[in-house]
Amino acid sequence: MYEHEAIDLFRATFETLSPRWQLSHDSNALELSPITGPVAAAVKLSSEQATQIRALAGVTSSVTVDALLFEKKFRLHLVGRKVDGTRWAGTASPSINAEAVAGDLARGLSFAETVLSEVNSLVVILNRDGTIQRFNRFAEELSGLREADVIGKNAWDLFMSGEDGSESRQNIERFFMRGEAYEVERTVKTIRGPRLFQFRNKFARTGDRPDETFLICSGIDITEERRARDRLTELANTDTLTGLRNRNYLMNRLDHLMAIPKSVDRLALLFIDLDNFKRINDSLGHRDGDQLLKRVAKRLQRVAGEEQEVMRISGDEFVIVVSGDFARFTAQELANRVVEDFDLAYVLRANSYRMRASIGVVEHVRHGDNAFDLLTRADLAMYAAKAIGKGKDISACHVYTPELSERAERGLEFYQALQYGFLRKEFALDYRDCYTVDGTARGLLASVQWKRDGAAPLEGRELFSMVESSGFGVQLGEFQLTEACRQLQEWRAAGQVVQHVTLSVPYAQLVDGDLAGCVSECLREHAMEPSALRLIVQNRLDQTAAHVLDKLETIRSTGVQILAALTADSVFPNPAKLPVDGLCIDEELVGHIPSEPVSRALVKGIVGICNEMELSVLVHGVDSKEQFTWLTQFPEAEVQGRFVTDAFSATSSSM
Repeated sequence: MYEHEAIDLFRATFETLSPRWQLSHDSNALELSPITGPVAAAVKLSSEQATQIRALAGVTSSVTVDALLFEKKFRLHLVGRKVDGTRWAGTASPSINAEAVAGDLARGLSFAETVLSEVNSLVVILNRDGTIQRFNRFAEELSGLREADVIGKNAWDLFMSGEDGSESRQNIERFFMRGEAYEVERTVKTIRGPRLFQFRNKFARTGDRPDETFLICSGIDITEERRARDRLTELANTDTLTGLRNRNYLMNRLDHLMAIPKSVDRLALLFIDLDNFKRINDSLGHRDGDQLLKRVAKRLQRVAGEEQEVMRISGDEFVIVVSGDFARFTAQELANRVVEDFDLAYVLRANSYRMRASIGVVEHVRHGDNAFDLLTRADLAMYAAKAIGKGKDISACHVYTPELSERAERGLEFYQALQYGFLRKEFALDYRDCYTVDGTARGLLASVQWKRDGAAPLEGRELFSMVESSGFGVQLGEFQLTEACRQLQEWRAAGQVVQHVTLSVPYAQLVDGDLAGCVSECLREHAMEPSALRLIVQNRLDQTAAHVLDKLETIRSTGVQILAALTADSVFPNPAKLPVDGLCIDEELVGHIPSEPVSRALVKGIVGICNEMELSVLVHGVDSKEQFTWLTQFPEAEVQGRFVTDAFSATSSSM
């Protein structure tokens, strides 16, 4: 047959020179059809020819067959591939030059197939029903299946769980309707187990019919990347010491919970601060301190149970989140259980340690509040609990009330007033004479006062507590030392004889400030001998960190004397193990003598030990004749108070 006759015949029958062909698995009839339209002709193939075509795999290739069509002999050049488990299809050409054209096409397709097979990502081509049309080599390696075995099978059934498969079906259906490219993450079954893939999916069309639109799924394995990211997220939200969730997690968690309108009146917090942990930690060292924190964390988890979340948000601060009906009452009851639990000692290296906690309880009661608002109120309630337990060596809890916020505002005003007080020189030292019980003058006790405009002066323990809680402890301590040394130099220059000046040291100056440096500088600047200065340390030295005791020993080595204060709540110390030159019996303890036998016995014991160890004793706050009379039995003790006659006229020094 001449070429033009073949061309005319094909165009008349199929309206194209490249009709579509199809061969099924159960018939040797090669069906030919226009690009769009039903089957227009069929060619009966021999078994050998049919087998040759069925040898085509998923990679597009070409086959040449001699066939009888329209009672005429044609040489057909077939380009195509296996399209599913039962069908092979492609395009046919009868042209004399078709063999060369088919060869060029096959080479071009072969290059494309090579790229598709060798690309380092999973590529699967699906039709609308999820039936696999193509399956590249990378996909074969991941699945352990050959492309020829999976073409025509459903991708969701083969490679996804029921839940993921169902979701994927719905997504693909929507995106087929829109025809838009999209990205999605899916867990895929592989020979290495379930792996997470990120797919970038695009649509390809080979014609205008719905069944001629295919989804090209190109995926990369992001399992390890996701695990690393999840691990980083886990680290960012986990306290590495205790394994509890941390502050970052807490803030995100609260923001999420509080964004839910129903969380109002169904969310509460416990803010837990370990009152004496810093002292114990400094004493034990950080390694043992860390072990103690781990045990605290475990006990809090045990008390809270599985229903509540426990978090460590800073060194010695924990938060428990309570959610659900009656959250406030649940939180209060839980806070009481935590207080009871802290009554039990913690045992570490065969030693028992009594931990004390202050617990603030707050409920989410107002729409529009955020995590910071709730934590701020919990913090205020915690400090109110701390005030309850202060000086009593007990754990305590307190529920937030609006009055606490008002008090905090007043506290801010007090902070600002303190700033202005130092700038305006409103602080002064009041000096009171110290005597032995036989009337011998032994120096002066300096007490700081804050003479505020339009308000009563603040002094003593109340002033110290407020100043230290406001963060001005170091500044106040440095003022005292500078002013006391300056005044003593001035008196001595005027001919007055003052043996020494005694003053209390703010604990913040001892721990956080350069106390030794400040003392040395003041003595040098005012040309004073070290023995002219005595420092009273108010906090328990037996629970003070070793490096703080080293500071005191350094100061003592210069000749400055250190006195440890004892109150009615103090544990009787062992002076032999402390860097002290004497003890100061506080006015709170003095107030119980001579009426209380226990207090009398305690004072007698203190004075007796000091006499045996040649340590000095200062009895502060002797305000009645009865107290003074009883103390006359201790001739070596120094006494100070309103009842004691001043050696000098009332003197004060203004800043």
